[in-house]
Order: sequence, then C-alpha cells, then structure tokens
Amino acid sequence: MKKILTSIIVCFVAIAVSAQQKAVIEVSYSEISFYENGVERGNKYHLLANAGQSKFFNPRSEEIDSLTSTPEGLANFKKTQEAALQAMIAQGGIDVNKLPRKKETLYVVKSAADSTITVYDVIGTDEPVYYTEPYSEMVWEIGDSTKTILGYECIQAETDYHGRHWTAWFTPEIPIQDGPWKFHGLPGLILEARTGEGRYGYVADGIERSDKIINGIYGADTYEKRDRKAILRAMRAMRDNPMGHLNAKGIKVEISPETLSKESKDGDFIETDYR
Repeated sequence: MKKILTSIIVCFVAIAVSAQQKAVIEVSYSEISFYENGVERGNKYHLLANAGQSKFFNPRSEEIDSLTSTPEGLANFKKTQEAALQAMIAQGGIDVNKLPRKKETLYVVKSAADSTITVYDVIGTDEPVYYTEPYSEMVWEIGDSTKTILGYECIQAETDYHGRHWTAWFTPEIPIQDGPWKFHGLPGLILEARTGEGRYGYVADGIERSDKIINGIYGADTYEKRDRKAILRAMRAMRDNPMGHLNAKGIKVEISPETLSKESKDGDFIETDYR
C-alpha cells in the first residue's frame, strides 16, 4: 500500500506543477507541546501540499472559520456559544475549554514560487495578524541516521531556527519539500521534527493521497500585517497578563488561578528569538 501511495504521489507531483491549487497529499500531525503541569496539549494539524504550495492548519478551526465567514453563519455560531454558556451557568460553572471555539488559531501557508512563508494567527481572541518570511531563514544539515516512520524510510536532518535547535526526519520516497509548521527545504516530505529538549515538535500519524483544493484563509482580509517578533512580544504580554489585556479593552472577566497557572505561564513559545 505504501509503495502504491508513493508512486501515485510521484506522478501527481509532476502534474501539480501546472495545477498549483490542488494538493497531492494530506498528512495529519500530532503536535508535541505541554502545559506547565506536564500535561500534553494534544493539538492536531493537517498539511495539504503539492510541489509548489501548502497549507498547515487545524481542520476544526478551519471549519469554524468557514462557518463564521458569513453574517448568517457568525450569528448562528454565536447563538450556539451562548446556548452552551447558559447551559454551563445553569449547571453552576463555566469551563471555557468546553465552549464551541477554536483551540488553535494558527495557519501556515508556503509558496515555493515566491520562496515565502506566510503565518496567520490571533493575538488573544480578537486581533488577527499575519507576517511573512523568506525560505532562506531555515538552513539544514543532513545527517547519516535513518529510521522508519509510517512505513517510510526517513533520513535525519538538523537546523537552528529562531532560537531552538531542531532534529527532523524526512523521506525521499515522497519528493515534496515540505513538512509541518514552517518546515521545508529538505529533499523529501518531513514526517517528524522535534526540539532538542523534546518539549516541542510534530509527528506524522497519517498520510494519504489527496486532490483537495488548497484554498485561502477565511477572512484573510481581516488580518493585519505585523512584524514577527512584535507579534510574539504581544502574545507574550497577553499570556503573562491576560486579565490586564482584556480589562484594557473594557472586557471584565475573572480567570481562576488554576487557569492562569495552566495557560499563562507555560514556558516559552516555539520561537524564542523575540526576547
């Protein structure tokens, strides 16, 4: 099955050069990241990719963005949230983690034609922002070690990128120079990447051929372009003092100490060079 999938993908890679909007492969990844108390977050992402472009995203988040991209859809979604909130209040407590909402707000779009990465994210809950960076900021050193992931023989590679040292495993059997998050540029699909200390990373847990359209980001025109490090500093300030950030916007909320401990003081971000 793996060999059949590989041969199909190789054929479709060539076709995809002239049909840039269609993916040839879809890969699901489990994200490695932890709360301060050691509990793993358990976030999931998908990569839709062809030889020239890709999109890395959380499917549930994209579904919600699609639903709320029209006035009618947004109104219906708000009604769903309000109903869930009222049900929680009636039961004597509010658990924001059980409200209908996006857990992940990150989208990463890569374009080989422009050699650029575009990252979309949200500061807090209401400041959609994006930034771009060139492919050239990620430089790899390929090693000799190998291991098998999902039946594919993978080769080790390493890079120092935005404050962390990464070890990745890519398979030349799938000749797509892409991978999870912002990873790219190796002669094969990246199926795993981890930081040196192991607290961040992505591991592929599923792969299949796909002809899905690599569509744009819903509401892309509402995202404001900012500097990458400025965005990370703003996110750091929000995480360190969420109540102050919300109160400054006129939003009065109470956040439990347990939530603050779990959400706001969780080490550092995946990129640390903003400090």
